[in-house]
Amino acid sequence: MSSLLWFLLIGLAAGWLAGTIMKGSGFGLIGNLVVGVIGALLGGFIFDV
Repeated sequence: MSSLLWFLLIGLAAGWLAGTIMKGSGFGLIGNLVVGVIGALLGGFIFDV
């Protein structure tokens, strides 16, 4: 359960950072956060297998 929380937090941070770096492009704040969380969860699943 705590690993899921870490994936969510890291995904949120990654989405925010990507949005900050890409200024003007991307999916907006909420979209970037969602994409970051999805990417973190998929990456965690792939590397766990």
